[in-house]
Amino acid sequence: MSASRPLTPAGSRRQGGFTLAEMLLALAGAGLLVGLLIGLLGSQSRFHLRNEDAIQASQIARALADGMGAEIRGAGPGDLLLATRDTVSLRVVVLSAVVCDTVSSGSIDLFAYDSIAANLQSGWRGTAFSRPYSADWVYADGFTPVSSVSAAAETSCRAAGADRANRMPTRWFRRTSGWNGGFGTTPVPGSLARVYGRLTYAIRRSDSEPGTVSIRRNGQEFVSPLELGAAFEYRLSSGAIQAGVSPADLSRVREVRLTGTAIGRNGRVAGRRVVYAMSLRN
Repeated sequence: MSASRPLTPAGSRRQGGFTLAEMLLALAGAGLLVGLLIGLLGSQSRFHLRNEDAIQASQIARALADGMGAEIRGAGPGDLLLATRDTVSLRVVVLSAVVCDTVSSGSIDLFAYDSIAANLQSGWRGTAFSRPYSADWVYADGFTPVSSVSAAAETSCRAAGADRANRMPTRWFRRTSGWNGGFGTTPVPGSLARVYGRLTYAIRRSDSEPGTVSIRRNGQEFVSPLELGAAFEYRLSSGAIQAGVSPADLSRVREVRLTGTAIGRNGRVAGRRVVYAMSLRN
């Protein structure tokens, strides 16, 4: 008589592992999950790049308005030196003074009451003066008088009524000479004088972003990138808008315009169109 065998429960037959069908199903599910995760990460990355481009384009537009716009609006029609499609160049005041006294022919005492544009990196200088109660300026590009701090100039200027609050140090009072060499005349007391530098904004191809342009301020990159085709335009006193202005007509310019498209470096969104009209002061 043979020995009886214990019965194996039907549910215990699969305790040793998974079937091939189950493994394939698990792998398919895992692949689907990984695909969804990769798609989500890619979507987030694209969103980040688009957002970064939008922010950068807005920053470029703001820099143009707050930086270049403010400086060009501070210039008058008589301050323009060059106005072409890709370059605008103007005089920027770095020192303002009033003539206190005439020392001799070609030599005067000045009270320098204001110094601005300290960040203007330009070795080019010029001088201008206007007679008392006159709004007209006479310019001498590339000329500056010989100047030195002078206690004697301080005495004469204070006697003439300069710095009544007595707040300015002696270094703001200067004895200058050589005016006849630059203007052929000596400014009279009460005249205003300026020393100015040259500020140039130029549209040039970008060195770092192929296929785009940048705006340079006195040779240094100011904002970048913009799409190709950015340009300066000029509105004249007649109302006409021109892409460039001849030297003889510079005094007729009333407004400098910049047209272009600011873009992000990732190229993920459409650029932001820029059209800035910068009126010159009267």
